[in-house]
Amino acid sequence: MGRDLGLDGVVDHFTLNSDEAGWLRNKTGATRLGFAVQLKFLTWRGRFPRMRMELPPDAVEHVAKQVGVAASELGFYDFTSRAAKRHRSELRDLTGWHECSKTDLVKLVSHLVDVIWHDERREEQVRAELLRQMRAEMIEPPTAAQVNTIIRSGLHQADERAVAEVAARLARAEDCRRRLDALVFTDLTADHTEQGDATAGDGDTAEDEDDVESVLADIKAHPGNVSLNSLLDEISKLKQVRAVGVPEKVFAGIGVQVINAWRARASASLPSHLRRFDASVRHVLLAALLFQRQREITDTLVELLNSTVHRINARAEKKVTEAFVAEFTKVRGKAGLLGKIAAASLGAPEGSVREVIYPAAGGEKTLKDLVAEMKATNAAFARSKREVFKSSYSNHYRSGLMKLLEVLDFRSSNDQHKPVMDALKLIERHEDSSTTYLPLGETVPLDGVVRKDWMEFALHTPDKGPKRVMRTVYEACVFQSATRTASGAGCPTLATSPRRSPTS
Repeated sequence: MGRDLGLDGVVDHFTLNSDEAGWLRNKTGATRLGFAVQLKFLTWRGRFPRMRMELPPDAVEHVAKQVGVAASELGFYDFTSRAAKRHRSELRDLTGWHECSKTDLVKLVSHLVDVIWHDERREEQVRAELLRQMRAEMIEPPTAAQVNTIIRSGLHQADERAVAEVAARLARAEDCRRRLDALVFTDLTADHTEQGDATAGDGDTAEDEDDVESVLADIKAHPGNVSLNSLLDEISKLKQVRAVGVPEKVFAGIGVQVINAWRARASASLPSHLRRFDASVRHVLLAALLFQRQREITDTLVELLNSTVHRINARAEKKVTEAFVAEFTKVRGKAGLLGKIAAASLGAPEGSVREVIYPAAGGEKTLKDLVAEMKATNAAFARSKREVFKSSYSNHYRSGLMKLLEVLDFRSSNDQHKPVMDALKLIERHEDSSTTYLPLGETVPLDGVVRKDWMEFALHTPDKGPKRVMRTVYEACVFQSATRTASGAGCPTLATSPRRSPTS
């Protein structure tokens, strides 16, 4: 026997209504009970029981009480007998349930395709939808092999339908299919796009083949370690992806798991394999790869921006720290003075500072001078760190970070971040400038962009005339503020996206 259903399950699924009870009038004993349990099992599971072991014991007891037959009588009912088969035929006529016909198979596959084509490819979810529809149509499930066939056919046709839909959208995008084919064909002609030739032209050379595979391999490749070269490589990848011009809405209404499956298929295929695919399939797979890679590369560029600015800052701090440590060790007397103060403190822990520390330090003036020197040293440290940061940014990282602004749009729905957004647009406008200062006519956001400890470096006050903003120092401040905004509490309101290419 199967597992008990519990009181609620038994009452809900195995209680006979008045019409069902009337169908038992001419039946007695085991036949009566067997007919009744087959009926209720059908309405519960959407199929007939294959054997007695499938029936929950408490459900059998509940039905037995209702039909006035001992539950033990079910042992005399053979579910494979002619009588049981005749009962199932009778129950089909009474309830409207019917066996799955060839026509039903076609309708079920068609229904699955309509439901799942745009966003579902998980077999278990498709199976659940199939069984739900069978129950709704009062169709008894066919054999397990037939169910699997329906599911496979539904998935296959759903993918074909989705591919056809996306391929049609790509066809409406001017020259997009030709640019997609250029990623895998070395001798591109119009025939490749229109007819989907399976092989490249006879004039292909090994060098051309390597070039094609190199471009596609670059697009697929993951980023390297944090460095200026990695930043420039990712910018180049994004430009290559954008140059193809896959329309932004080509995958509208298509589920992420479907796009991911196409992208995975394209990622695992060499150009030589992709050339063998039907043209529409090839175009869709490549478009899915580019669509997903564009988003991933955009996220990578934002991460590289954050990491690059942090690296510049960390290297500046390390360089200045090493210089100050070396300088500090040249100053004589500090270590001995601190040793005397420590010894005096331990020797008279209850004494006052004036009575114990001052004499050990050589007087109050010595301590005041030491404090003043340390404050000056801290200020000098901060200034030196900013100078090294500015130098590192200007001489090495600026070119890559400015190129980043060419390929990404930064947006924010939070007014608190508006100064940073305006500042990014400002430095981009003057990307090619070679002047020391930003133009006087520009409105330069300072509050929320330039930290107070950077103001003395960012602003220059001449003997005559208004204050001027140092262009490269301001750029460094803007990138630091952008990374703080992106990684801070307000990051959900900061968004980046790849800029549209002229062909998209």
